[in-house]
Amino acid sequence: LFDRHLCVRQLRYSGMMETIRIRRAGYPIRYSFVEFVERYRVLLPGVKPAYKQDDLRGTCQRMAEAVLGTHDDWQIGKTKIFLKDHHDMLLEVERDKAITDRVILLQKVIRGFKDRSNFLKLKNAATLIQRHWRGHNCRRNYGLVS
Repeated sequence: LFDRHLCVRQLRYSGMMETIRIRRAGYPIRYSFVEFVERYRVLLPGVKPAYKQDDLRGTCQRMAEAVLGTHDDWQIGKTKIFLKDHHDMLLEVERDKAITDRVILLQKVIRGFKDRSNFLKLKNAATLIQRHWRGHNCRRNYGLVS
């Protein structure tokens, strides 16, 4: 069975609680530059994929400054970017908005293409019916005149 008090005591004695407290006080969210660029490049137009980048650190810094502002609650290291919890939440919310906007745009374009194709098909069918009806009327009227 699970003994809550025993588990908490073991975590405290092993130093895990102190480690958790320190991580929360510091920067609990850490991304490598490649992870950060790949995950959040949708937030800024014109950011290339990580494998096409020469200066990942500079790209991460520009992205973080554009979305999060100055270096108040985030730091950039040699290989990673360090964030507070609220900045990670902000980035995720902004990412969700950006992806949703792009999906909606894609859906609008596809629906427009589909509706336009359907309209042109109906228009061509109506033109064909009109052409045959007018030809039929002309042939019928020609027969009456002759």
